[in-house]
Amino acid sequence: MAKLLSRRTFLALSTTLSASAVLMGSWRGTATVAAEAPSYGAQVGDVTPTRAVVWARGQSDARLVVDFSTSPRFERVQTRRGPLVSAATDYTGSLDLAGLQPGTEYYYQVRFVPTGKPVLPPSRPRATGRFRTAPRAENAAPLRFIWVADMCGQGWGRNPELEIATVDGRTVKGGYVIFDVIRPLKPDFAIFCGDMVYSDNACPPTQEIPAVVGGGTWINDPPKDFVAVSLDQFRENWKYNLGDEKFRAFLAQTPIYVQWDDHEVTNNWYPGEVLTAEPYNGIGADALAERARQAFFEYNPIRGGRIYRAYGWGKLMEMFLLDERSFRGGNDRNTQPELLAMLGPEQLQWLKERLKASRSTWKVIATHDPLSIVTGGEGDYDAWSQNNSQVLGREQELADLLKFIKDEDIRNVVWITADVHFPAAIYYDPARAVYQDFNPFWEFVIGPIHAGAFGPASDLPLDGSFGPRYEFNVLPAEPNLPPPNNQYFGAIDIDARGALTARIYKITGEVAYEKMLSPV
Repeated sequence: MAKLLSRRTFLALSTTLSASAVLMGSWRGTATVAAEAPSYGAQVGDVTPTRAVVWARGQSDARLVVDFSTSPRFERVQTRRGPLVSAATDYTGSLDLAGLQPGTEYYYQVRFVPTGKPVLPPSRPRATGRFRTAPRAENAAPLRFIWVADMCGQGWGRNPELEIATVDGRTVKGGYVIFDVIRPLKPDFAIFCGDMVYSDNACPPTQEIPAVVGGGTWINDPPKDFVAVSLDQFRENWKYNLGDEKFRAFLAQTPIYVQWDDHEVTNNWYPGEVLTAEPYNGIGADALAERARQAFFEYNPIRGGRIYRAYGWGKLMEMFLLDERSFRGGNDRNTQPELLAMLGPEQLQWLKERLKASRSTWKVIATHDPLSIVTGGEGDYDAWSQNNSQVLGREQELADLLKFIKDEDIRNVVWITADVHFPAAIYYDPARAVYQDFNPFWEFVIGPIHAGAFGPASDLPLDGSFGPRYEFNVLPAEPNLPPPNNQYFGAIDIDARGALTARIYKITGEVAYEKMLSPV
């Protein structure tokens, strides 16, 4: 059996290979046809013990083809045919690889074979990406995942002059530097907790940096000079971020699970809203969201057509990815005493059933909107809460869910979130709550990773309905500070004994906060 490369050697190799379209070169010979390289690298997502979704974008009408192996030298290579890509999907395509082995490292490449040509194994395959399948459900394998959100917001785009000094002594310069900080942590996977594009924000060629962090001029190179209204403009937002080589290198070696929030469409949108401001001029949010949703699915490796879904990672953890945009009631009604939907009846019932059926030690709920941090303002309360300690609007749906978790004795539930552009750790205790029929729990908040840093939207520290209290937070000196100021990502480690450690990291890789929880 051929000797496998060390992980460190392969990661160095894959970083070099995945930085550009040399990911998949053309192979020429008597039995092969020249293959077209992907235009934005490749991604893998929604990994299970036996399946993984592989994504890439071509450059013309062609068939997506994936070659993969358990060896970085591609002994025993397998080749699978994917869909034909065309202008109808902006030349993007995904292939759901089935029949994989649990807990196994795979190496893969993606190529595009011209329409009508035979799909043959390449004569010189190269390992251009990697992923590990999830362990079997009964396997208590330790794991690490990271979660990120809020990328390319408030006009702070891809700046070639952005530079940071990392905690391990490296200098990282240019673009989305945080991904070169995350990669050495070697997470098993990442959760993208929404706002991974800002379709409603342009990135002008230059932008002034606030004096409180030194002043000067921020450079966006390339700039992005539009707010998305058309389908093609929504697609361009995803391509703008994928143009960053550090982001592509991260995606080449880290499986992802993706959610959306508001900025994939527009700020604080909800179904039924009419968008009157420029450049929307009376477009319904539903029509805008339909275009944004198509681009979202075209540019991410997602299985099926539903954003809310659940995936397990061995015996120790199951994650529940929520969709708190598609089924919500109006933000302007979140102060009413009547029930207001956030998840909606169908998604809420699905979540209850999946939580009850889960046999995993930890249940991690990825809620892209925070539970008690107030977002928006009067007439536009966008998250679960609304700056009132009474249980109102959407909080009634949350109270129902928390009561269900208690009544069904569902243990070890942890919430992770983002959206508010500052980091926090919040403990919820019924002893100090207005609504008390629930078990205590933790919520860990991160962000942004590359956007303006902000503080809470209200004068109150937290909405008191469910007894929250900050154990940790970091607030910026003033609103909308650019990277690298006040930028944070999160990580969760679960060891073989089942102990969970949540960490919140600065953009430099320094740990800003750490909390260890034991299962009960």
